[in-house]
Amino acid sequence: MPERAPSPPADATERFVDRLLRLRWLLVGLLCLLSAASLLGLAQLGVDNALDIWFVEDDPALQAYDAFQETFGNDEVVVLSLHQSGSILNDAGMARIQAVGDVAAGVQGIDHVLSLATIEQIRSGDDWLEVAKLYQPPVGDDFAASVLGDPLLAGSLVNAAGDTALVLAWMESMGDIDAQRDAILADLRAQVADTGETVNYAGMGVVYAALNQASTVDSQVFIAASYLVIVGLLLLLFRRVGPVVLTMVVVGLAAVWLMGLYGATGHDINMVTMVLPTLMLIIGVSDCIHFLNRAVEQPQGGTRWERARSAVAFMFWPCFMNSLTTAAGFAALATASMPVVRDLGVFAAIGVLGAFVAALIGCSVGLLWHRLEPAPEPSRLMTKVITGMAVLATQRPAAVLIGALLLILTGALGITRLEVDTYSIDYLQSHHPVRQDSEAIESTFGNYTPLELVVESPGALRDPVVMAAVARWQDAMLAHPSVDWTRSPADTVRKLNQVLSDGEPESFVVPADPNALEQALLLYESDPDSDLSSLVSADENKLRITAGIPMVSAKAFGVILDDLLAMADLPPGATITPGGYIPLYVRIMEEVVTSQVSSFALAFVVIFVMLALLFRSVRLAALAVPANLVPVVIILGIMGLVGIRLDVATVTVSAIMLGLIVDDTTQFLYRFRYELQRLGDHRQAVEAAIHGVGRALLSTTVVLSLGFLVLGLAQIRSVSWFGVLMSLAMVFALLGDLLMLPAMIVLFRPKIRTV
Repeated sequence: MPERAPSPPADATERFVDRLLRLRWLLVGLLCLLSAASLLGLAQLGVDNALDIWFVEDDPALQAYDAFQETFGNDEVVVLSLHQSGSILNDAGMARIQAVGDVAAGVQGIDHVLSLATIEQIRSGDDWLEVAKLYQPPVGDDFAASVLGDPLLAGSLVNAAGDTALVLAWMESMGDIDAQRDAILADLRAQVADTGETVNYAGMGVVYAALNQASTVDSQVFIAASYLVIVGLLLLLFRRVGPVVLTMVVVGLAAVWLMGLYGATGHDINMVTMVLPTLMLIIGVSDCIHFLNRAVEQPQGGTRWERARSAVAFMFWPCFMNSLTTAAGFAALATASMPVVRDLGVFAAIGVLGAFVAALIGCSVGLLWHRLEPAPEPSRLMTKVITGMAVLATQRPAAVLIGALLLILTGALGITRLEVDTYSIDYLQSHHPVRQDSEAIESTFGNYTPLELVVESPGALRDPVVMAAVARWQDAMLAHPSVDWTRSPADTVRKLNQVLSDGEPESFVVPADPNALEQALLLYESDPDSDLSSLVSADENKLRITAGIPMVSAKAFGVILDDLLAMADLPPGATITPGGYIPLYVRIMEEVVTSQVSSFALAFVVIFVMLALLFRSVRLAALAVPANLVPVVIILGIMGLVGIRLDVATVTVSAIMLGLIVDDTTQFLYRFRYELQRLGDHRQAVEAAIHGVGRALLSTTVVLSLGFLVLGLAQIRSVSWFGVLMSLAMVFALLGDLLMLPAMIVLFRPKIRTV
């Protein structure tokens, strides 16, 4: 605490900080109350990685998806695969299938189950038609041959070898399926495990649940790991425990405030916004380092009050500018059409400003104690690095700019190879059980992922022309290399015709006579066990066609979908609408591109307009453009060169990167303008500015870079890549601001207003 009365404040900023210090206990009390209230919001946080979080409510694709579910029920199916050496089409194998199916059907939240043990077979006599279960133990010697010879069963419920069968469990239609899914799947797994069966699980719902779990675990790991990494780095930088504790308390409060607000406003964590706590921890450290390092740089003397006031006042404006430009970079994401990306932008922007407030109050109050000020002696290694950069930038500016140009060209080459795509299961690491299960099912059974399509025509079910066209379309789809099976009401009609005629394979067709079709359907519907409600709309105008395709990326799904639609040859008036989740999945690609372009363009314009206004110099803002574009170009180029997709997680990288890397630019230009006014020479001012802010910039770069690198521990691969890329971006940003920008100033010596 101060030993004597402080001297009067010198300027408006010092007067502001002085008043802040006089109100310190009131402000600390308010911060504590805010933190306590934020804990209530934290308790409301959930996890949600469902597909519809990427779309606004009135999005046509989402509306079509909802309409499909209203007509045919929930399309979310859990695939359970059972394998048995030799053959599963015997009494032992069928008993296994039935046991797993019965358990699955009894799980609360499962609507119905389909398997070889539940599917019904159409049989007929001279004057009767019966729908009865295919499996009636004990099975005969010809059971396996009859199943494998049935085009409705082989390839869809059992593989061609007869050793792997599927049990398909459809989720119930419920408004809160995303909140209930994890519990339903956990119950399903537990009850199946109690039977002693070894089962592989797959399906988009299974992937969502895995992403939810990974998001929950990762967010906890990130917070803990980020704290450990940052604490270790700060101990090396500050070489005192006090300022480390102060910094971690400040950034911890900022993270609690942000996530409390996020939860209180009804938002759930997902694979994009899960990085928010880590972002706040990492970004919040930056302001503390600048405030605390400035206190060390000041001459000894004066009261603690005066040292605290002077240090905070000197760094107030550059740190405030940093917060504004970083918040602008995040806020630019609010223009994205995907709600989850908008949420990241809006809340991160709020969090950045909250972190500045926490750092301002915390460091102002903390610097009143000597033990909370970093050790005065700078690291020798850090001094050598900063001196080397100053020499290189001022003595060899042309070489620096040539090197930067080469990096830009390399990055531009990589950008031409950048792929825009989204692949949900690929977010999971290759060793993740869900991914391994999916690959096991595809290797033993074949393609299991359902692609839903809806054919609409008046009276479609009873129109032999439409039904025959659907049947031909299914046959054509089966010739596509990505389609292993199809399912539609036309299959039932063809089977009816076969059973009611001679039973020969050639009779497995849709009858051309409307009367014959009507008679077959009336006989079928007269049996109480018959049911087409999951394949035909109530008005019989819509027919559901499902094709089994591989689990692939959104772009590959789009290619397959276009191929299959091109194969259709329907009569006039009949229309096809893609249904289910895959059309939404494909649409995400379009949103990714739009979000990337719009958010980055807006962030670029807003940030540099702000720099021009804050510095009252268009020249300074113009100088900052190349130095800040270089890291963005290089990182996007690296993504293209090493094959990292631009997807729903990495789409935010360029706008966030720009918002963060401009911080170093702001600090350097602020100090350069100050030194230019003092020294009057560009070269000397550049060198003095590098020495003046170099320690703080190098310190924040190390903390930010290694802090982001913690995200590399993520189970979700896109989040892991995001962390690695942002870590590299921080390094290239430092090189741009302490080498490229100074070199440009030395070479071009722009006229800059210094007052």
